[in-house]
Amino acid sequence: MSNFKEYSHSFKLDLDIEALDLSQTEQDYCIFNGPKPLLTPGGNRFSHLSEELIRLIVTDIQLLQNSTRKEFSSPVLYSFCNDILNSGQDPFTGNWESQLDADPFVIIKTQGKSSLQPFAFEDPLFAFSFVTLSGLMGVINDLASEVMGDINVEETVLHPFHTILILSYERLTADQKSAFQSLNGIHHAGIVMPLLLVLGKISAVEYVKGLISLKMQPEELFSQILADVARVQAYLGVITHKHHQEKRVSDMIIAGEGDSIEFKSTLRWDLRAGKTNPAIERSCLKTISAFVNSSGGTLLIGVRDDGSIEGIESDKFANEDKFLLHLWTLIRNCLGRDFSPYIRTRIEKIEDKNICAVDCLPANRPVFLRQPGFDEEMYIRLGPSSNALDISEALKYIGDHFVRK
Repeated sequence: MSNFKEYSHSFKLDLDIEALDLSQTEQDYCIFNGPKPLLTPGGNRFSHLSEELIRLIVTDIQLLQNSTRKEFSSPVLYSFCNDILNSGQDPFTGNWESQLDADPFVIIKTQGKSSLQPFAFEDPLFAFSFVTLSGLMGVINDLASEVMGDINVEETVLHPFHTILILSYERLTADQKSAFQSLNGIHHAGIVMPLLLVLGKISAVEYVKGLISLKMQPEELFSQILADVARVQAYLGVITHKHHQEKRVSDMIIAGEGDSIEFKSTLRWDLRAGKTNPAIERSCLKTISAFVNSSGGTLLIGVRDDGSIEGIESDKFANEDKFLLHLWTLIRNCLGRDFSPYIRTRIEKIEDKNICAVDCLPANRPVFLRQPGFDEEMYIRLGPSSNALDISEALKYIGDHFVRK
């Protein structure tokens, strides 16, 4: 299993630049190399719902031919995301201990040191370093405060700050993880700095100043590192822009339930019995898994069958964050962590009540619903409903829909 540095250094595409073309298919936008789709080194198509992203990749592929620094280009980030991360592998997660122990900010937070002073007082860069790192510590403390409410300190043997960083990383999309690992692997930037940048907590300039202040990179590479970060942010920017184009919840409610839209009143609360019910959770998980196994779709939690608003407040969580944490715990535990990149959640307020939209993309491999207390099953969408397949049906469906083309 390649880490990002190894993968990027060996990255090579078999293509004819003159034959590159962008085409729109029934499902997405795809790059063609002559008559055939262009494939990543791992054999996946360069295709996406975002035309803007595919155009960026085409441009970067053309620029790569005359570039000696390819690590932060969109085709490399995209390919690593799809060849490695979306295949259920994540080389970074097996290296947490050494990464945490080496990060200077982690050392400060876990060992109780009061200041960061990598430069001697008489060094001309001392003032620059002190101001930069003091500001970054403030951002780090803000992030810790945001995430602290989502962890149970009594249930973890790790230092709370370790848990905060791991949870923050796990919540990243696959595209964000690809960007994170590029910065971590190529810039040797540790964990905290890449995480803050990918989450949008700091600017590119703050990131570069931080690396220089910590002596993780020399001052003379300021411009080069800034250019690297700009390319990473361009890649993440078009991905984020695509997500912002998702349909508004109010429009989907008006359209009503169908092949790609389904309503659920609650996530866990049985309105009739007046208590939580695992069967209610399973109903939501069925829909999510069916969308991911089929052509995608959106589950709206907090909307009754007739389109009237129930609101996720009926699930009796303390706040929206607790609701989302519970939902994502169900997804990770019952569908698998490696399917997280195909699922997005967002909250939209309607009639003074909160609705949770769970946007699902079609996966490149089958997902099975494994929920404690229930049989393991595979679901797909058939019209406006989610249906379980028996063994023979599942084998045929997998053969027809998930064989790499």
